[in-house]
Amino acid sequence: MNPDNRQIDGILDNYRNLVLRWNRRINLISRRDTTNQLDKLILQCRNSWTSLADSDTVGLVGASRLWYFDLGSGGGLPGVVWHVQMVAAKLPVRTFLVEPREKRAWFLERAARQVGSDSLHVLANRWEEAPKDGFGTPLFATHPSHVLISLKALKLSDATVLAGLSPFLEAGKTRNAAAENGPTVLIARFHPPDQKWSKGLAGELGIPEAGHLRGTPSFLFRSEGGRVLAPGTLPGASLVLSEYRIQTP
Repeated sequence: MNPDNRQIDGILDNYRNLVLRWNRRINLISRRDTTNQLDKLILQCRNSWTSLADSDTVGLVGASRLWYFDLGSGGGLPGVVWHVQMVAAKLPVRTFLVEPREKRAWFLERAARQVGSDSLHVLANRWEEAPKDGFGTPLFATHPSHVLISLKALKLSDATVLAGLSPFLEAGKTRNAAAENGPTVLIARFHPPDQKWSKGLAGELGIPEAGHLRGTPSFLFRSEGGRVLAPGTLPGASLVLSEYRIQTP
C-alpha cells in the first residue's frame, strides 16, 4: 500500500505547529533550537517507519488487525507520526499513546483530536499498571493479528513490556485465539544509527534467543529472536527489534 505523502505532510505540519505552540508550557522536547530539533525528530520517525514497513519481515503491512502502543509517548514521537503513516497506508490500526505524566497526556489528547482519527487513543497511566476505566473490553473485543510496541526514550525490558501487554490481551478474545501460530508481537526500540546487534545488547534489553518461552499468568510468548534494523536514510535511527508469537499456556 502506497501512502499519500501529501496527506501525511499536511497532518504532520499541523502536529508540528501544535508541538511548537505548547512546548514552552509543557516541555515536550528540548527548548534549545526547538524548531530544528523537532523537524529532525519528525523526519527520523518518518524514516524509521518507512524502513520498518519496507523490511516487512513481520507482516505489519499485511496485518488484518493491528494494535500499536507507543510507550512513554511524551510529545507523540514516534506514536503520532507512525499512526499517521499507518492510517495513510490504510492499515487497520488502533493506536494507544501511553503517557503517565498528566500535562503530556493532556497535550496528546489535543494532538489526537487534531489528527482526527477515531482509532488514536491516549492511555494516561504507567504501562506497568492495569488499564484505567474507558480502556476495557469494547476497545479490545476483537483480538489482534499483530501487536506493535515502540519505545523511543523509555527503557523497559522485554519482560516488563510483555507483562504490561497482557491485561490488554486478556480484555478481549486473544487468549481464545492464541495458538501455535497465534498473533505476533513486535517491540521496536530507537537506538543510535550505528547500533550493532550483540549478545550484550540482547542481555541488556532482556531479548531471549529464538524458541525461548516467556510466560505471564495467562499467556506464553515464544521468542522469534531479535535484530537491528539500520536506518535507510538520514537523519536516521536504528531500530532494535524483538519479536514474539503469542500462545496460551
